[in-house]
This record gives sequence, structure tokens and C-alpha cells, in this order.
Amino acid sequence: MLVDSISASLTGSYYLWAAAITVVFGIWWILTSKFRSRVRSADLGSSESLGSLFLSPVSTVKRRLKAWSFLLNGPHIIQDAYEKSNGAPFSVDAPDNRYILVSKWSQIKEIDDAPDTVLSLQAAAREILQPKHTMVGFNWHDRKGFDGAPLLRTTKYLLTDHLPYILPDLRASISVMFDERYEAHPFVKGRKLSAVYPMIISAVTKSNAYAFFGEELSKNEQFMTAGMVFIEQTLLIAEAVRLLPECISGSVGDFFARRLNSGTIIYNSLEPVVSQRFKERELRKKGHDIPEKKDCIQWIMDTSPKTKPWTVQRVIHELMAVWFGSVHITSTTTCFALFDLCLHPEYLGPLRMEIEDTTWDAFEKSGGNLFPLMDSFMKESARLTPVESVSTRRKATRPFNLRDGTKVEVGEWICSAVRGMNLDPDNYSRVNEFHGFRFVPKDVLEARVTETPSLFEAFDKPSEFVDLDWQLWGTGKSACTGRWYAAAMIKIILGTFIQKWDMELADPKATRHFCWRTFIYPIPSTKFVLKPRK
Repeated sequence: MLVDSISASLTGSYYLWAAAITVVFGIWWILTSKFRSRVRSADLGSSESLGSLFLSPVSTVKRRLKAWSFLLNGPHIIQDAYEKSNGAPFSVDAPDNRYILVSKWSQIKEIDDAPDTVLSLQAAAREILQPKHTMVGFNWHDRKGFDGAPLLRTTKYLLTDHLPYILPDLRASISVMFDERYEAHPFVKGRKLSAVYPMIISAVTKSNAYAFFGEELSKNEQFMTAGMVFIEQTLLIAEAVRLLPECISGSVGDFFARRLNSGTIIYNSLEPVVSQRFKERELRKKGHDIPEKKDCIQWIMDTSPKTKPWTVQRVIHELMAVWFGSVHITSTTTCFALFDLCLHPEYLGPLRMEIEDTTWDAFEKSGGNLFPLMDSFMKESARLTPVESVSTRRKATRPFNLRDGTKVEVGEWICSAVRGMNLDPDNYSRVNEFHGFRFVPKDVLEARVTETPSLFEAFDKPSEFVDLDWQLWGTGKSACTGRWYAAAMIKIILGTFIQKWDMELADPKATRHFCWRTFIYPIPSTKFVLKPRK
């Protein structure tokens, strides 16, 4: 029943998106000419008055329609501009902003090297998520600051080091959950049809709750339900705030937040748990024998600044931000990889053999670092269908110039065109073809694949899913610090599907993706035919 309700919610969200776009577009042009206090790029919607419509109606309408079409067609607009750019920086307009995009690694390094007082990842993330409205008043600063160290240390080191101890429980829990979900799926015309995205997001949220917050919250049904829809609701609220004039956007954001209240439920569920941890910490200081928990709540508390310790509220806000990032990337990337397994079933045999030969026990003891064939398959899937069309995202808080003279004005974003780079023949061999083992070292591939080796080739430089050479995780100093945990979870979910079922798409010709801004999302209602293996 829970999965059915989540699936219905996800499917129903399309209507919410359509309604939101219609309302926003209808009132936007009336109000933006009068209220323009928000800092945004010049020559864009918020600075275009009705006067420009009368002075140059055709060009203004074309420009604005193309900018608004970016909402539903952003990846394709960026790709078209990339192919015309010949490697030079280029720009595309959204309704509320301008993106300057680069594709040379030297310029990506310029972006990464810029101080966060000039190009800010935090400011860009705040614009996307609008945490003041979506995360119960989170005051998200434009600068990362030294007090971001607790989160970095927690996700990059402490959580990663703890993986060998939690992966066996996570895998067992996911296996049981998948069996229960599968049994509840309906037969339609003699075939058992399964919407796999709700299965995936259920697995990711339950695993994250256990790893981040401990066993108690992973069994809280209200919390888990809120956790599953939090990504969707966050983006819906944030879009209303981003696209409306500042004079009304805050009130509209608060209105939606009261009704799409998953953020409030998550906050209220975490508050007593985190508060209790603070009390236990004080009791331990007084000599009481209270065991310490091993999860992200405890690690963030223990590593917060000694001179200015984080409050209960601050810890919860940071946990909510981690939750968004981990659920978003992990669930979407996993779903796309399963789509590709259905489209390329010849990979099922070698991947199953790899699991059997390596064993789950060895995988778990390694902290999720094994399975090189699966690792490459995941990377190839995400190369061709990335969750994000841009990376190294920064918002200019001061004017910035690249060495070639490209200017980025205050309020504009500068990013790397990662999807275009992934599809560039200068960067990859046979760039438009799916080769699931292209990133496996040749000696490893020859040793692992002994049956029908001619079907599989490794012809690009060997690399791993968690490497930063392809920008799924960002670049340089601001790269995702939780990528080892995310990669391990994707492998567990994929491996569980691979071992339990033969699979195919119920309708291979049906559309499986939709776009919003620079993101590419799986359609949640996409059905699989899962056949238990004999």
C-alpha cells in the first residue's frame, strides 16, 4: 500500500508541475516589470519590462519563449549550443537566469580555483533548493566556511570507513523489501508488471535512514513516507519561489511548504532523536556509561566546532541537506542503469558471474569497492544518461572573468557542460554506443569474461565510478564527499535485481525520461516485467 501511494504521488506530480508552470507563466510577465529587487542576470526576464515587448515584440517574445522552454528542454538546448560552440564558452537562458557553460578542463579548473566569495557553489545550491522554505528555515550561507568540516569528515571518512559494518544489514533489508514489493505487484494480461522506481527509492530511503540516523527512524513509517517524496516536494516548492517575483515568492513558498510538508515531517521526526543525542553526550561528559551510536547524527555532533558547537537545529538542517543529495543522485542513477540492463540484456550473464565469483561477503568487507564490471556498467549508463547536464555549478556573487575574456556577471551561473562532454567524440571512443565495460582494465575484462568475449570491449582509459574525471560527482574541492557510500548502495540495488530476476521493459518504445531545467529524471510509472530466476 505504501508503494502504491508513493507511485500515485510521483505520477500525480506531473499534473502539479503542469499546473505550477501555467500559474507561474500567467502572472510572471505582469509582475516582473514592477518588482525587480532580486539580483539576476541582465537582459533576462526579470529585467525585461512590458516596454521591451512593445519596442521589439517579435524578438522579445522569441527570446522569452526560448528561455521558458528551457524548463522542459534544458538538456537538449544545452547540447545544441554545445555542438555549435566548437569548444568555446557559450550561454543559454532560463526564465530566471543565464548559464555560462564551458567544456575545457583548463576552464573547469579556473572555476574550481575561484574563491567562494566570487563563485559560490553554496549560493547555486541555495537557489536550487530554497532551503528557507523547503528545509524549515535553514539559513544557508553563500560561503562554505570552516564550519562545513563536520559534514565533510562525516560523509567522506567516517561513513565510508563504517561501510563494511552496515552493508550486510542494508543488503539483507533491501532483499526482503524487494520480495515483499514484488509479491504485491499486479498481473496484467498474464504478465506481472512492476514499477521499479518506487522500489528503488524505497530501498534508498530505508538504507539512508539506517546509515544516517540509526535503526529507530528507519522503522518510522511516517518519516519514511516523507523521505520518499521529499526530493519531489522540495523541487516543486523551490521552483515556485525561483520563478515568481520576489515580492510574492516567499509567501507562495511558505504556502506550498505548509501543504507539501515532507520537510516539516522530517525535521519534526529528527528533532527528538537529535535532542536525545545531545542529552546523552552531556551525560557521558559527567561520567555516565552511555554507548555512543555510530551514524551520521553522532559523527556530525562529535566533529562540530568546539568553539562554536552546532545546535540541534543546525545538525538537523545539515542532515536534511545530506538526505536530499544522497536520495536524488542514488535513486535516479540506479533507475537509469536498470533501464540499460533491460536494453542490453547480454550484460546480465557476466554481471551475475562477477557477483558469484567475488561473493557479497568480499564486496561488503571491502566497503563496496569491488565488482569492477558492474562499476563500469554504472559509469557507462550515467555517461549516456546523466542525472545532470551540467556540473561544477557556481553562482557569481561578484563579477568574474575567465582567462579568455568570458565574463560572468553577478547573479549568473557558470558551469561545465558535462552531458555535451560525455557525448563528444574527442573525449570517448564510439561515443554514441553503449559499451558497458568500456572503463574496465583490459586484463581484468579478459580474466572475468571468458564466454563470448567478442561481445564486450574495453577501449577507453580505465577508471572507476567514484573518480572525478567525468564530473558526475562534481570536481575538485567541492566534489561530493559521499560518493563511496552512494556507489556501494547502487551496486547493492543493481546486484539484488540482477540475482533475483530476469528483466525486460514492459513497453520498450515508451518514453522513460523527462527533463526539468538541466536535470533528467526517470518516469516513475515505467513498468518492468520481472521474472524470478529458476
